Amino acid sequence: LKAYGIPGRARLFEVVRRNIEEPYNDENIARIFDRAADQVCVKCKFKNRCWNADYVDTLSAMNDASRAMQEHGSLENTDFPGFFREKCVSLMPFVAAVNGELRAMAYRRQLQAKLSENRSAAWGQYQDMAAMLGRIAAELGSVNGADPLAERRLQRYLKSLDIDAETAVYRDGRGRLRVSIESGRLSPLTGLEDWLEKLSAVVGVRLCLPNELPDGCSCMTLLEAEPLAVSVGIAALKKRGEKVSGDRGSYFKTDSGVLCVILSDGMGTGSEAAKESAEIVGILEKFLRSGADPAVAMKLLNSVMLLRGGDDSWGYATVDLMCVDLFSGETCFYKYGAAPSYIRSGRNVRRVKGMTMAAGVLAGEGEPPDVVRLHIRPGALAVIASDGVVTREDDTWLRRILLDDDGTDMRALARSVVHEAGERYGYKDDMTVLAIRLEERK
Repeated sequence: LKAYGIPGRARLFEVVRRNIEEPYNDENIARIFDRAADQVCVKCKFKNRCWNADYVDTLSAMNDASRAMQEHGSLENTDFPGFFREKCVSLMPFVAAVNGELRAMAYRRQLQAKLSENRSAAWGQYQDMAAMLGRIAAELGSVNGADPLAERRLQRYLKSLDIDAETAVYRDGRGRLRVSIESGRLSPLTGLEDWLEKLSAVVGVRLCLPNELPDGCSCMTLLEAEPLAVSVGIAALKKRGEKVSGDRGSYFKTDSGVLCVILSDGMGTGSEAAKESAEIVGILEKFLRSGADPAVAMKLLNSVMLLRGGDDSWGYATVDLMCVDLFSGETCFYKYGAAPSYIRSGRNVRRVKGMTMAAGVLAGEGEPPDVVRLHIRPGALAVIASDGVVTREDDTWLRRILLDDDGTDMRALARSVVHEAGERYGYKDDMTVLAIRLEERK
């Protein structure tokens, strides 16, 4: 807008409108002079002399001027040969019109590049959504089926409590047992001491409640309990002088028994960075809870940020995602520009890092994140940290803290890492650490 001036806003709108509605040939630089002539020369009383009788001389002057114009990015009066400057009575308005068309061409090219980037991001988003829906459909179609023997035992047990209920016992596409009980009278069951352990004994599989039961509920769904459990601790320090931290960490367990740990570092520091990182974590969590594959969810997040790139509140952010399958111990790290993470297994500490840039920077049809897959066993410790904590290649101090920790208090471990980083690097950035311990379910 500064280039056009305040009165030029209407013209800027017109450029956008014409760019969308009218095809422009911006490959031929001569078209700039043609459009300027349509604005200025058409009103000149000497137009026939310049563009008919002396057409060859005019064309030669335009060719000379176009070379100079392309060299320094704008047109000046002195770029034309002397004979043309003496002959043209509307030289200054013509030069101004050419420069206006030159700026409009640059704006059109910029707009086309942005539109192309957005189309590519949207196309990648549709492609990823289609893949996600296809995977969910395949999973729904691959349900292992009901377990009639366990369901009959469940029905007999409920009748012994004088509960008339609709029940279903089946395994989902991942092979995880699910138990559904619907009745207007569940209190005789839930009022029993250790009622969940009793139900587990009835169906032959240890069960857990994915959500807390509300008072007076008439329907419950129980899931096969994961053989592995986790302890998570979080510690954070904001940058010196800031009121809030721009980092945001979160963790949760999906219905499929996968622990998801997310850490995002928003662009900059303070409240705006905090808002960005909170939105990013919230969006990614919704994708993951809906059943999206983590790699697809990360790509969708990147494309969402690209499509919203025109919003001043959005820029880019690092995103760190750790997913642990609590049935098998299979673990994946997904990173967009995130700092290295660390895994302690036994007396070995492994550094997990990526090379991909931050989310919202990568254009294209869903640029994938860095993915590192590994298998961890009970007793393993993991540390996920923002780049304010791990700022240098020298990570000996962090490895030492991990090796010396007894694994009993993850919050204390996270605090130890944050405190040491602050003492070393001076609290010049937001610092957030999530410490995770994998253990066998008791």
